[in-house]
Amino acid sequence: MDTLRLQVTGMTCAACSARIEKGLGRMAGVSGATVNMATAQAYVQYDPRVTREADIRRKIEQLGYGAAEHLDSPQKAHEAELRALRSKLAVAVAVSVPLLWAMLAHLPLVPAALWIPDVLFSPYLQWGLATVLQFYVGYSFYRGAWQALKQLSANMDTLVVLSTSVAYFYSHYKLMRFPGAVAHDQLYFDAIAMIVTVVLFGKLLEAKAKGRALKDLNELYGLQIRFVRVARREGEEWIPAGELRRGEQVVVHAGEWISADGRIVDGAAEIDESLLTGESLPVLKQKGDRVFSGTRCLNGSLSIRAECDAGETRLSRMIAMVEEAQSLRPAIARKTDRAAAVFVPAMILCAAATYAGWTALADAAPQEAAIRHALAVLLIACPCALGLAAPVSVLIATALAAKRGILFKHGSAMETLAKADRILFDKTGTLTEGKPRLIAIDAVHSPNAYMLKLAAAIERHSAHPLAQALVREAERLRVLLPEAEDVREVPGGGMQGRVEGKLVRVGHARWALTEGPELARAAGPEAESARPGETVLYVTVDGRLEGRFAFADTLRSETLEVVRELKKTASLGIVTGDQPEPASAIAREAGIDDVFAGCTPDRKADIVAEARRGGRVVAFVGDGSNDAAALATADVGVAMGGGAGAAMQTGDVVLTRDRLSGIADAMAISRLTLRNIRQNIGFAIAYNTAAVPLAALGYLDPRIACMGMAASSVLVVANALRLQRSAAARGRE
Repeated sequence: MDTLRLQVTGMTCAACSARIEKGLGRMAGVSGATVNMATAQAYVQYDPRVTREADIRRKIEQLGYGAAEHLDSPQKAHEAELRALRSKLAVAVAVSVPLLWAMLAHLPLVPAALWIPDVLFSPYLQWGLATVLQFYVGYSFYRGAWQALKQLSANMDTLVVLSTSVAYFYSHYKLMRFPGAVAHDQLYFDAIAMIVTVVLFGKLLEAKAKGRALKDLNELYGLQIRFVRVARREGEEWIPAGELRRGEQVVVHAGEWISADGRIVDGAAEIDESLLTGESLPVLKQKGDRVFSGTRCLNGSLSIRAECDAGETRLSRMIAMVEEAQSLRPAIARKTDRAAAVFVPAMILCAAATYAGWTALADAAPQEAAIRHALAVLLIACPCALGLAAPVSVLIATALAAKRGILFKHGSAMETLAKADRILFDKTGTLTEGKPRLIAIDAVHSPNAYMLKLAAAIERHSAHPLAQALVREAERLRVLLPEAEDVREVPGGGMQGRVEGKLVRVGHARWALTEGPELARAAGPEAESARPGETVLYVTVDGRLEGRFAFADTLRSETLEVVRELKKTASLGIVTGDQPEPASAIAREAGIDDVFAGCTPDRKADIVAEARRGGRVVAFVGDGSNDAAALATADVGVAMGGGAGAAMQTGDVVLTRDRLSGIADAMAISRLTLRNIRQNIGFAIAYNTAAVPLAALGYLDPRIACMGMAASSVLVVANALRLQRSAAARGRE
């Protein structure tokens, strides 16, 4: 299956997106289609052997909408939508002003002394202006309603067309049936002006609000480099970023954004990696180090060998994950979409019932009263508020999360994570740093720094994690390391070599202390053991015990705080392949009671499955290939960004900054988003539940109903925008 992403134009409400999904879903070779109203994008999974991209675009156009392959950001489509709305609104306002000016004469609160030109009261002038509004400005409404009708469906355009057509043709009938005998206040041409103008104004406000919601996502798109400088035989050359291929050499100068994921082959520079790590301090990168697109070269210049094509960079994957999260909606959003799909037909039936009821029961002017109240029902109903309740919130939340290094692969992961009440952690690399750190130096005959110098001089020739930990500590203390000779590594034992003319051995007790029984006696009875969670290496110099180094895989700096926060809403456990003693030691230090040690990958998945069978909503947090099965088995898998590729591919949520605090942030954002969606849905339901009966009972004028309909959509989007402030407040805590 291939995935096609298209920009869709012409959608007006949730019923439109539902109709496109339904139409595409019926096509042969299409396994799934999702249309996001907030971003106006369609995501289609299809079999290229059965159907083609052109067929999918043609189907969307047959449904009455525009479709274009989307290669950049939604910003261009959004700007085009704003321009079109502004143009139509400008014409609507210009034509509506005379009609609305005349309407002021029969409003109760308008002073009688208000000057209104007599020509504006002419029914024929009003008819002419209303005709322009109805069939020129309102053409797009008719087109949308007609396309919906062809699919035996209805949408927001249907409500607008029905209400304005009833007002127009009823007024036209009275004008032609009783020429010269009809007063302007008996016609509804001004209602058409109010409806069209207010609906367009509401759409403009809604589009601007959605533009604010797209802001964070557009910032990610803005980091994508359009052109890349590559080194060729004939010299440096600028090429489009999409043409960059693995193995090509990219040149980056001071102040420029890095445009490729790869390794530095020449040069050194300080790099701003705040996008990926969240750290504002620059990092020195030099030959052999990896760099990533979306980061910035602050000084110096670099030659980078690209390790992947342009579309496979970490930044591209981040954007793809954010976009995919828009396409797969939470269950609560799917329910509201189904409700919105039947909402418009239900409102049409309500309007028909209102007309029939007032026609049968009203004593005075039943025809006019019935039409007025039926119009109010058609106008007050707003499926847009219901359709926008979830997509805009999910859009804002996923973009905000991406800026914090949290990638939700789909919207349902956000909903599930918000409900998680059982969180299981892998130990190594998740709760702990994942690499040993030197925690103690115990020299017997010389200063600690001298023993560290001798040991690090030979250990720097080894790639073993313990050896590298020694070297890192020496570098941190700025110990000048002498040259070592005759260096030899004994697998499973340690390292030996000559430093400053002395034979130095560094290794485990069973090897380092074998030169003589007096060494074992000097080391003491604890030579063969260490405290839980610790590893000890011994140092001998010319056959004499010099001292020992203690190493441990320590907790991440943020682990204790994260555990304290998560324990407020969920029970925690450790599931690790490590031995019971070090696992229990880490659990006690972290404050976690449940420990499952010595677990194989299959056993990890079984433990997750057992928790799910017990009725728990389980989140599993891991980083290694051996965690992939558990990540897939959990209700929601959270992969650490610094871990193995298998874990990142399997997880539903990826913490790209490799910080455990990301899981707490992800859960907080998930809960805020779910609460925001429920608020939006609650408001939309309450609004329609209260407003429609009021309109049907005659308490709402059609003009007031029109303004209420537009305001409801704007309020839902405005409430979703509150997520930005809530997330910002959490970030400051």
